[in-house]
Amino acid sequence: DNWQACGSPKAADGMHYHDADGNPIVNTETFPDLKAMTDHAHSLNLTSGWYGNNCICSDHCSTTEECDQQIKADVEAMTLFNFDSWKLDGCGGEKD
Repeated sequence: DNWQACGSPKAADGMHYHDADGNPIVNTETFPDLKAMTDHAHSLNLTSGWYGNNCICSDHCSTTEECDQQIKADVEAMTLFNFDSWKLDGCGGEKD
């Protein structure tokens, strides 16, 4: 949690940590390189999970298309950063 750049000026209108294309905006001050972090975990034979949404800084998409765009971009980011699993809570537009 708290990987999100909550309140980013790059966030889309009405969003906290997704840009206009639905991409998640990472807090690079706290997490400068998520891929390096997951690579390090894997080098220790550990797995790492991506917390897709949270209740602290939740984005509430307003349309199915907007939600689908964010979920697709979040899955692409999860893959890019090489996370092993994805956790979703009942906050924001992405729900489990």
